[in-house]
Amino acid sequence: MFKRIIPSVFTLGNLVFGLIALYYTINGDPAGGAGFILVGTLLDGLDGKVARFLGVSSEFGKQLDSLADMVTFGVAPAIVAYELVLNSYGLYGLIICFAFPVAGAIRLARFNVTSEETPAGYFIGMPITIAGGILTVLVLFDFFPMLFILGAVLFLAYMMISSTKYPDFKTIGLPKWAQLSIVLLILLIVFYFKIPELIFLPITIYILIGLKERLQTIFQWYKRRKLCN
Repeated sequence: MFKRIIPSVFTLGNLVFGLIALYYTINGDPAGGAGFILVGTLLDGLDGKVARFLGVSSEFGKQLDSLADMVTFGVAPAIVAYELVLNSYGLYGLIICFAFPVAGAIRLARFNVTSEETPAGYFIGMPITIAGGILTVLVLFDFFPMLFILGAVLFLAYMMISSTKYPDFKTIGLPKWAQLSIVLLILLIVFYFKIPELIFLPITIYILIGLKERLQTIFQWYKRRKLCN
């Protein structure tokens, strides 16, 4: 019985960090809130691994994880983005703010009812954890103009509900120590060598991986059109 509770503790920890992020943001510290969202990603990545390791995966845990993700990676990043950027656009900014968690809810509901039908090794639509993390990093590092952030919120919302296939890195065969080493190396360069722009390199690569098929289709269409002319 105790073993079955352990993964849910990690999931609830993820939810608590999302609530803390909302608390900080509402009380005038959206940058602090963004930090707690990023910390929440660590717990989100652990609950499933712990459940599989203990052999206690369950439908209850799956549903609880979705509810926690909705808060930490759907609502919280949208509110952070609103406080830092979107509120400058008045009602339009508020509508765009709402679009992100609404798309996230659709993405989670679709995943819960179609995950068994999804091709092995892939997600259909960008996972909300990735979209929320990307949005948080974009607004936290403050490199981009406000209009870019505005477009990024809509783009990430669309990518969550799209039929774009994104790889599930748990199945790529790269050892976990190698995956962790790559992440730590990037973070070392970003913070020690003070090259924060590098954080956007893996983000860009990940987005392009999902868009590869669409870009190939556009390229083939352009090639055919050029031949016809």
